[in-house]
Amino acid sequence: MQINELCMSDPFFISCVIQNEFEDKDLTTSEGVINTVNYEISARYSEMSKTWNEYLQLTLQSVNDRHAKNMLLFLNKHADRYWTPSELKDKLSIDLELNEIQRKLEIMSEADVIDRGVSDIQFRGLSDGTLNLILQNRFEYEINNFIPDLKLGFARQIEALTAENRSLRGKLNSLSGKFAEHQLATAFRSKKRFALSAFFQNVTDTTRLNIINVQERVKIQRQDGKGMEIDIVANSNCGRVILVEVKKTQDKTGSSKVEDFQEKVTVYRSLFADKTILPTYLSLGGFTPEAQQSCDAQGIATASRIECF
Repeated sequence: MQINELCMSDPFFISCVIQNEFEDKDLTTSEGVINTVNYEISARYSEMSKTWNEYLQLTLQSVNDRHAKNMLLFLNKHADRYWTPSELKDKLSIDLELNEIQRKLEIMSEADVIDRGVSDIQFRGLSDGTLNLILQNRFEYEINNFIPDLKLGFARQIEALTAENRSLRGKLNSLSGKFAEHQLATAFRSKKRFALSAFFQNVTDTTRLNIINVQERVKIQRQDGKGMEIDIVANSNCGRVILVEVKKTQDKTGSSKVEDFQEKVTVYRSLFADKTILPTYLSLGGFTPEAQQSCDAQGIATASRIECF
């Protein structure tokens, strides 16, 4: 994912990075990916640099001056719109006649290092971001008197990608948990007379159940007013009630989560003293050894997947 991000999903760029001869190449870490991609852009004799150099040499042999390089660098930095010779003259303070600026732009367009619009006076940078990186590395110091820190930019991209990935994983885990919760509730509703061991391990009460009512996201309240929510409450006609906690997280469920659920079970028992409570915990990410021991000690049946439909 990180290679794809920094290489802008460009198959040729990706191929160059994977196959390059960078001495310290390591594509198994973020830092290694950044360094290897930076090499492919920065090293004069890397495959990517040599490929773009062929285009640049054709162009710069014809318009090899500071103004042409300045326009080429600017247009590829701001490739989201078209620019006219007049706009470039004002923006970049170019001390040339408009027809001379137009001529240089036409040469660069014919060399395929910039695009030309429908109008004869419209020009913009290529949508291929790799050229922008090559140009920054090669011309930024000459034109603007500073050396671009491409690795810093790459690191920020990786940081943003990681944050986005973490957010998406969180959303996926939440949706997976909700779906599993609904799937289990549906299985309870549709299966006729079953023992809880059909769904969970370490079940202490093996009485066959006849479920007559299943509710999802049931709200209860502790005596001090604290609100709680039980994912699934399934009532059997024999007076037994299955309480289910459903979790889907990237990490295994730990002891603290089990204790939180046990508190809900205790509160529910106090509210419905006439019922026989069967506490269960479905953790799609599994349990830590400590959490599993805690469940066993407190009589909470466990599962890491839905076994029965």
